Amino acid sequence: MNQNHDAFVHARLTTWQRRINETAAGLLPPQTGSAQAALVPVLDQLVAVYNLSCGLVADLRQSTDSPLAATSTGRAYLGQLAAALAHSNRAATHLSTTVIGLADTHQLAPRPGTATPVESQLSITLGHAAALRSLQRALEAVTNMLADTQTGSASYPVPAVSEQHRRAADAGGTHPARRRL
Repeated sequence: MNQNHDAFVHARLTTWQRRINETAAGLLPPQTGSAQAALVPVLDQLVAVYNLSCGLVADLRQSTDSPLAATSTGRAYLGQLAAALAHSNRAATHLSTTVIGLADTHQLAPRPGTATPVESQLSITLGHAAALRSLQRALEAVTNMLADTQTGSASYPVPAVSEQHRRAADAGGTHPARRRL
């Protein structure tokens, strides 16, 4: 029965790898122009990341209640889903920062000849880039076990020191201070 669990986990990880790749491919940088032209695509991206997170939560719930959770492969899989969920939630947070930056840009610079506030532009650029990095880390979370499963190791990989530093950098420090006039 352990081979059945391994095959199930491999198939699910392949599915999550594809879904995360598709979501990341849809994260195109925000466009300049009218508020609607700039905001709508980023809001659509935020919905796609939200849908990804909802799917991860549903899979976590279903897998936790199954016999798979009692196996080492299942526990490793649940750990991977939890890591991917954490990263996709960070991506949503960063996209929210991007939306706030876009809204600020259009609110604070509505007249022709008015310069785009640097802080807002920085929020847009950094928020979107951080969202892409978070989705890449979510992909790594589901890809690492996929490679480990193929080599026969069912243990959950311990994050390297560099990944812990990336997590710390991703958790804070990428958001510029906001000043209200």
